Amino acid sequence: MLRLAKAFWDIALWRRTPAQLPASLLLLTLVAAAAALLELLSAFLPPVSSDRIFTRVVLSVGLPLGFAWAVLVLARHRQRFLQTAIALLGVGVLAELVLYPIGSLIHVIGSDRLASLPLGFLMLVGLIWYLLACANIWRAALDSGLSVGVAISVGYLLLSIAVEQQLLPDT
Repeated sequence: MLRLAKAFWDIALWRRTPAQLPASLLLLTLVAAAAALLELLSAFLPPVSSDRIFTRVVLSVGLPLGFAWAVLVLARHRQRFLQTAIALLGVGVLAELVLYPIGSLIHVIGSDRLASLPLGFLMLVGLIWYLLACANIWRAALDSGLSVGVAISVGYLLLSIAVEQQLLPDT
């Protein structure tokens, strides 16, 4: 398990690419289960938001998988789906392990308080790191430049925000 976490860490730091992961449906299932479990656990962090937890779990796993499938089919790289999806979900789990507690602390402190400013900065840095890690995954998966990877990462972020606002309007 530590080797897998290290592989995701190396992908997030641009030391590896998704091509170096095994193309395994079992591994995708395990990483998807980890992402779902993390989403379940995050429901108990302040602000406690256990309502619509099923929708949140489906969005946290299904949306990135569906988006990855659509992009790879359009780019005619469908054969790279397993490795790309494993990398996206794995790096997403790493990002959530950092970002969810920071967001929870900001909520506890109060976003309008001066003490939350450093945490807000950490949150911004974490989000940028996550977007660049995903850009690396997309760059490698599509054999493209960084600009394409960044555009797809930002496009996914905007899509996920829009979908969440429609399905979970009060979060």
